[in-house]
Amino acid sequence: MAVRLSGRESIKNPGTMAAVIGLEISKVGEIVKQASDKGVIAIANHNSAQQIVISGETEAVEVAASIAEEKGGRAVSLPVSAAMHSPLMTGAVNDFRTMLAEINFKTPVGTMLFNVTAQPETDPAVIKAIMGKQIASSVKWYDIINGMLDNGVTRFIEVGPKKVLTGLMKKILPKGSGCTCLQVENPQSLAKCVESLS
Repeated sequence: MAVRLSGRESIKNPGTMAAVIGLEISKVGEIVKQASDKGVIAIANHNSAQQIVISGETEAVEVAASIAEEKGGRAVSLPVSAAMHSPLMTGAVNDFRTMLAEINFKTPVGTMLFNVTAQPETDPAVIKAIMGKQIASSVKWYDIINGMLDNGVTRFIEVGPKKVLTGLMKKILPKGSGCTCLQVENPQSLAKCVESLS
């Protein structure tokens, strides 16, 4: 449903995304502000200390990418046709909330951290409200991982194809952290993961 809603909004409000590499978020925030006179633009993902994804109207993103390169960063256009996690997706928020309202949420058994806030939450009603915002809000991955590290987490398991998040983890984890990063995408890799943790 979220993907369908995002697709609908991308037709109404075309845009694009780019990864800015080599600049910290404060600098990228300044660049986004500078480029905003060319159209809607926002920070979509804070992936690592120096990998920030920007998202918005094409001209604004292109201008921001150019400024980033002038300031010593590198900008890589992403092969997408939608400005995900930006205000251009706002039209999907209420419909997504309506969909979530039909689902019975229960209090989480373990700790859950949310992309919008990078904070834990246990109240099902608040969780629905937070998740309803996600389509149009920035993903605070870097903050989430650092929060987990601060709370003593040392084992990270990525579930799904490829190792995109595991690669980002290796950029975030301090050298000598002693943390373990594992990835599971099929029964065989699950068996290896279980074996390595036992």
